[in-house]
Amino acid sequence: MNIEEYYKELENIANTVGEKQIATHEYLESLIDKNDSLINELINFRKDFIDSKEQDEVRGYLAIGFFKQFTGIKRVACFVMTFEIDEIKTKNNWKKRCEPYSKEQPLFQKEPKLFDAIRKKDNGSKDLELIDFRVFNQINDSEILKVNKSYTLIDSALNPQIVSWTKSTFNDRPLYIRANPYKIFDKQPPQLIFEAILMPANPNWWRNLTIHNRAKEGASYILDDCSPKENYRQYWEFHIKNIKRLEVIAKRNNNGNLSMMIEELTGIDNQGLMFGRMIHLDTDSTYGTAFEESKLNHLDLAINVYEGETAKERLEDNLAKGNKSTSASYRTHLLRIENIPFKGLFGYVISFFKSQTLINEWFEDQFR
Repeated sequence: MNIEEYYKELENIANTVGEKQIATHEYLESLIDKNDSLINELINFRKDFIDSKEQDEVRGYLAIGFFKQFTGIKRVACFVMTFEIDEIKTKNNWKKRCEPYSKEQPLFQKEPKLFDAIRKKDNGSKDLELIDFRVFNQINDSEILKVNKSYTLIDSALNPQIVSWTKSTFNDRPLYIRANPYKIFDKQPPQLIFEAILMPANPNWWRNLTIHNRAKEGASYILDDCSPKENYRQYWEFHIKNIKRLEVIAKRNNNGNLSMMIEELTGIDNQGLMFGRMIHLDTDSTYGTAFEESKLNHLDLAINVYEGETAKERLEDNLAKGNKSTSASYRTHLLRIENIPFKGLFGYVISFFKSQTLINEWFEDQFR
């Protein structure tokens, strides 16, 4: 066995575990109990490449009782393989969640008419990321969506409270959301608990729009490390939520259209992934238009996933510079709302982004 064959087999196991929806360690232990020749070959191969860093990472898990069929370095190899398979599962899951909609996905296999409700772009082609919210019934303002006699879920990157706030605040505006194309149920699934978010009522920070044609304004806000005694919220956002910075760019083109992108970036995690939560919007309101009178053509929320070298390159970029930044490895839109007041932006900023510290810095800088 060589390294390419090893990781190919781990990919197969990751796919099997995902399909069976069981814990990776449970599946591996079942193969070990059966004295499966392939799992033994994988363990024997991996144990010869265990380094001191991996042994340190595993040490804290040895007390929990898994893989007691082995001792020593072979048992360590089992844990390392579990971590590697879970990493593959995580990356595959994000790739699947960001796939364009297709009729072959379980959601549309079960509810084929739902494919007709996919948002249409201005040119008439399908936007294969979002579905017209009107075809769904959101159950108890939760992540559960009912469509005909089936149930699906709002993508877990989007807090369902944002959807509830949107439909109650802008109930007559076109709204599109991202439903998970791989989640479909005959019976209503159990409702999950999501983090509570503060939904503001119609803030009014900007007075007028003062960006000229072909001009741009950018800003970047970095979340600094601190002790919990100095600022517990900031410490939590930096160390637990892994938030790193907030980037903002606004520019007006030759035709007077003003567009804005705001992206909140995490650090690179142990699996080599970095995440960006992005808000994009545009308006045809002209220079100097009173903020209260400004309307957005659209506002959308998206999740960007940067992987490996792409994540490292994105950390070196910055939207605030006004240049094209590194493209995400994979991404998808989560929500789109059209023809709403500009001031609606701030409700999405506060509810969609994770760092209240960086939001406050931007508000104090831009709107004081």
